Amino acid sequence: MSSSEKPRPLSLHNPQRATEAFAEYRDSERERRRNSGDDFDQDLFDEAADLVMRKLEKLEQEGLA
Repeated sequence: MSSSEKPRPLSLHNPQRATEAFAEYRDSERERRRNSGDDFDQDLFDEAADLVMRKLEKLEQEGLA
């Protein structure tokens, strides 16, 4: 990971919901993988990310995330 690709620290002053944080991560990771030059199965990535998002949404609805 180059210095320009360092992840941003979580903000404790303005916390995000789990789904918002994951969506931000998902979008940046998808773009990074697309531009990496390596093989990238975007359909598989999107399917996995959708599964995680559905689980996080359910946990948020239950007050657990």
